[in-house]
Amino acid sequence: MRLRRKPRIEPRPPTSLGDRAENLEILAREDFDLLVVGGGITGAGIAFDAAARGLRVALIDRSDFACGTSSRSTKLIHGGLRYLSQFRFRLTREALSERYLLLRRLAPNLVRWLPFIFPVYDSRIETLRLSAGLWIYDLLAGLRRTPRHNRLPPERALVEAPMLDPDGLRAAFRYYDAQTDDARLVLEALKSAVAWGAVVASHVSAVDFARFEGEVVGVEARDELGGAGFTISARQTVLATGVWLDQLAEKAGPKVESRLRPSKGVHLVLPAGRFNTKNAIVAPTPDERLMFVVPWLQGTLIGTTDTYYEGPLDQPRASSEDVRYLVDLTNEVFPSAKVKLNEIISVQAGLRPLIASDKLRSPSDVSRSERVFELCPGVIGIAGGKLTTYRKMASKVVDLTVKRLHRSGILRKRPKSPTRRLPLSSALDRPGAWRFESELAGEAPLATAVHLYQTYGSWWEQVWEIAAAEPQLAEPIEPGLPYVGAEVVNAVRNEMAMRLTDVLARRTHVALFAKDQGRAAARRVVTIMAKELGWSPAEIQTELAAFDVEVAQFDPGAVVGEGAIPAAGYVSS
Repeated sequence: MRLRRKPRIEPRPPTSLGDRAENLEILAREDFDLLVVGGGITGAGIAFDAAARGLRVALIDRSDFACGTSSRSTKLIHGGLRYLSQFRFRLTREALSERYLLLRRLAPNLVRWLPFIFPVYDSRIETLRLSAGLWIYDLLAGLRRTPRHNRLPPERALVEAPMLDPDGLRAAFRYYDAQTDDARLVLEALKSAVAWGAVVASHVSAVDFARFEGEVVGVEARDELGGAGFTISARQTVLATGVWLDQLAEKAGPKVESRLRPSKGVHLVLPAGRFNTKNAIVAPTPDERLMFVVPWLQGTLIGTTDTYYEGPLDQPRASSEDVRYLVDLTNEVFPSAKVKLNEIISVQAGLRPLIASDKLRSPSDVSRSERVFELCPGVIGIAGGKLTTYRKMASKVVDLTVKRLHRSGILRKRPKSPTRRLPLSSALDRPGAWRFESELAGEAPLATAVHLYQTYGSWWEQVWEIAAAEPQLAEPIEPGLPYVGAEVVNAVRNEMAMRLTDVLARRTHVALFAKDQGRAAARRVVTIMAKELGWSPAEIQTELAAFDVEVAQFDPGAVVGEGAIPAAGYVSS
């Protein structure tokens, strides 16, 4: 196979991920320097970094972008306060540095400060220990870069977080980390990659590796929607598939001991304001872990479990035991909350790709540091890591890729990563973005206006122009939530949403915040998508049936049992 060098592509306005059908043709026709398998935050970051260095980059995901771990996190951009007790100062400092970059430069519209309340009970030593830890945390972050923590007396702590248990409360500390929309962060990283010339496609699986004279030169791919098979030619392939790494790595060379041991994390979604605070709360638990109560968008996240997982990797489900554990734990830590099963709006379960060498330790104690595997000539794998440090992880992988390409004579120089100074697509300071308040807020309901600007940043006009052209698309797709029909059209045209779940679980979060997990909204959304994608009546019914099956993973009634949670609305009104 003959591989050709492509000229460096300068960035273009990152408004779209491209047309999927056209991208499939390009993937089958052209040669690439780097193929990334996996469209989560790690793969998206690698594609962006490599494309910005001038490499010809392709990326595929066998399902939707961010459909795995990258849309099932606690939505935090943080340094990892608990790592200090494990003396992992370098890891904490690196994460805090990346937090600052995301907040101030790379994604300020998607990453925002969030105050945390950490209560301390009974022990004076624990109070001093936490105070010292938070001073170290602030110092590692840079005192000029972050709001400083402060100590709250018990009475003030109960004002800031009324659901805290007052019995034995010695003090509380308020410190600052940040939160994001994890799925949206992935999409913006992908758009940034595409702006630098990357070619991406969702719902494309890597069936096997392509070989030429015994060397890996890409993958044999399959279009999961159309069924066609084709070859993607690439000098180097990176497996950024998270917990699925072992499955593909086995095909790259001789079988070796498993590199990963997945851990399952479960979150519950309760109504917004359920804990009567704008602060996040992080509290120690009786089983010596930390639990989080986090206000996020239109709900409240409670989590998380952290248990080794042995089941099927596709669409992991929370168990009844997971849900009841979190409810019981919440009521033990916050006795006045009195959370009931029928209050749960939705359940979210995800798998963390923990490194197998740490398998004898508790999953909560295992380091989230990433590890890069040189699997064979032409193939690199990466696993582990955190949402916060995705850019650093990407830089490390692309450094290795560039080193290999330079050694083989493909690259004359070894370009360094420029992503430290490149904002993600929606954070670009475009002319006209400042007109948001005067123009958009005057035409749309306030909640919709704020939602569009905070979600799409500099590109809010792209979505609102769709609504302006068809006023019915300015209406919410789910009563009580800010998502509008124009976002569905934008998701299909510009963000490669091909399935109902792509739109309702990741381009929007209706599946997490609607009482019926988006089943009613699906009947409205499918009509919009059918018009854009040309679905026949039979295909519409097939898609609705598939959505009903897929959305059960978020349904607390399906997890705990319809007898425990009312079936009519899934939560009490």
